[in-house]
Amino acid sequence: MNAHIDLARLLGGAILPSPAWRRHWLTTLCQQQLPLDALAEQLGCDPALTGMIIGLANAGVPPGERKHAAVNAAMLATIGLPALRQAFATPAVPAATCAHFDPQRFWSHSLAMACAVRVAGDTLQLAPADELYSCGLLANCGQLALATLHPQEYGQLLGQHGNAAKTLLLCAESQRFGHHQLELSAMLMRGWGMPEILCDAVLCHAAPPGFGQSGRRTDLAWLLKLASSFADLILRNGVGPRGPAMATARVLGLDAEHMETLLRHSNAEWSEWRDILEPHGHIALCRTRTGTGARPTATRQVFSEFI
Repeated sequence: MNAHIDLARLLGGAILPSPAWRRHWLTTLCQQQLPLDALAEQLGCDPALTGMIIGLANAGVPPGERKHAAVNAAMLATIGLPALRQAFATPAVPAATCAHFDPQRFWSHSLAMACAVRVAGDTLQLAPADELYSCGLLANCGQLALATLHPQEYGQLLGQHGNAAKTLLLCAESQRFGHHQLELSAMLMRGWGMPEILCDAVLCHAAPPGFGQSGRRTDLAWLLKLASSFADLILRNGVGPRGPAMATARVLGLDAEHMETLLRHSNAEWSEWRDILEPHGHIALCRTRTGTGARPTATRQVFSEFI
């Protein structure tokens, strides 16, 4: 190990960057007193801000009471607009260049994984859909922490192991930094007050134990593994081998047809959200992840044209 993770600084959460334009835009929305449900939707595409806001809300939860695990209007109301404005106005961490780490792909993959775990989780009924969405969004925030805390060293490591299997990359991270990205994700999520079972599932989802052998935590880990495979396929527009996703789907009791249906639905949901990742995307103020009713025509086309 030749690099050190400053855990105290990490667990404060302030080191995780978000695009500066997004913080500015959210501050503007607070000043305009946008309805809290619409503000919650805008927050729902950013892992760093989502974690920070969940942690801010949970800091005020009395001991013994149930903590928040998803960003929604009720949670934002407990924080209040003045505190939200102050949180969003905090200067973003300057983005250091980390070779071989693509921030745009990180944001896109996080959002795609969040959409996929919500869609697949809705079928398997392992946890509330909004909590699964948060879990998928935050599952890889440890990699963002590594790229931010040690951009030069982590860039070198990605240059050597970035194309290797995920488990080999995790091993290399542990050797270099003392903790791998999923350990750091779980630490951050615990610090923000996320449910322990979701933190544990994130920790082991790259290589889960046998399905059903250790209860719901293991089942959730397999669900996250499937969502990660879906996110990989979504970012390649459905092009690529299905083997990893299919193997995981079988463990979860899903056949090939059911898996492809969930993949199409996950892609359709992600397609509705991806523009928010771009600076111009903030013009779409009132999107929903869980609304019912007919989807727009463009989205229905994605269902039939994807794959």
